[in-house]
Amino acid sequence: MIHKTIEPEIHIAQGAETFGARLARLRRGQGLSKTDVADHLGISITAICHWEQDRSRPKSARLNDLSELFGISTAELLADDGGPGQPNLADLVSRARIEIARAAGTVPSKVRIVIEI
Repeated sequence: MIHKTIEPEIHIAQGAETFGARLARLRRGQGLSKTDVADHLGISITAICHWEQDRSRPKSARLNDLSELFGISTAELLADDGGPGQPNLADLVSRARIEIARAAGTVPSKVRIVIEI
């Protein structure tokens, strides 16, 4: 009999996640459409599209609104990945928050994660 060790699947990014890619991932993670985000912020869908395509960036007030909507800090929203092979703490926390919220039947903005070092 052959035994096969089952390793957990680990995804390592090939490059840093752009702001637009992070925004799209967070939006989809909460089950929101571009229209939902645009309506919440009181802006056009085109603006959301441009942000997600990295054609433009939101101004400071909109960044604050986005961070509140997704339940993360502005720093986490803007954080750069450490590159291939280096985990990004902000990304890990964001993904964990989304998964915990999904399992608990709530929204990620209601989940608080504390890290003691």
